[in-house]
Amino acid sequence: MGYLKRRLEFYKRAQKRIKSLKEGPETTSIRLGDVICVWGDTGPIYGVVTEEGVVKNCILLSPELFLAGDGLLLRVEHLVNLLRVTPINFYLTPSTQRACEVIGKLKQEDLTKVVGNHQKLREENWTGVRKEFFEYETKRIEILYDMFLEFLNQIEQSESQTVTLRWDELKRLFEEKDLELIFPDVPVAQSSAVDLGKFLIVRTESGIRIIFSDELISKTGKLTLVGKTIYSGRIPPELFITFENPPAVEALKNILNVDVGAERE
Repeated sequence: MGYLKRRLEFYKRAQKRIKSLKEGPETTSIRLGDVICVWGDTGPIYGVVTEEGVVKNCILLSPELFLAGDGLLLRVEHLVNLLRVTPINFYLTPSTQRACEVIGKLKQEDLTKVVGNHQKLREENWTGVRKEFFEYETKRIEILYDMFLEFLNQIEQSESQTVTLRWDELKRLFEEKDLELIFPDVPVAQSSAVDLGKFLIVRTESGIRIIFSDELISKTGKLTLVGKTIYSGRIPPELFITFENPPAVEALKNILNVDVGAERE
């Protein structure tokens, strides 16, 4: 058995799969660029916040410097001194954030380097022991993915206001060039959700669900799609837009906007 394989077996014995999260130290807020520790029952999960919003996107950082490959190294002052960037990401839901401790902060230029390095690592075709290590790490923090899916499921089942946009209504409301932006011919990434800070967009089989941040709820405003108002009034916690063929959330992130204090056109 080679050195890396022996090290992986030792790592698996020392870092068991996390089955529950612990309450972390009181944290006022978690921001873009924060280096965080999520406290699990069998050990910590380290990460750095790369996208803010209702749900925060994070890159997993590993204290296992050898098995984690050649990702960038970040210095911290915690249970460990060095963490390595990995190709794995995870999401922090509001409930997950209660288990977090902020242990550092990256400057914007350093965060940009980390994100670029993470993307490069994701494009690698990992094999052998390192592939096995990354697969184990994904399973070890699976509770975070389960909590994210549970969060989306709660959103799906919760009561919300509904706007229905049938195809004939879409053609009447939008010009052809606008419809091409909503339903592009060029394939786009098929994510289930995109967090834009002010609101979270979630794609379902029957439409698009929008979850607004606490700061917007109950304020008067309007929701626009390619500049056209599709909802106006008091902003609810959630808004569901029914589509016969729901567009990809990646196609919507630059053309769906909310304006507070705006009246209907």
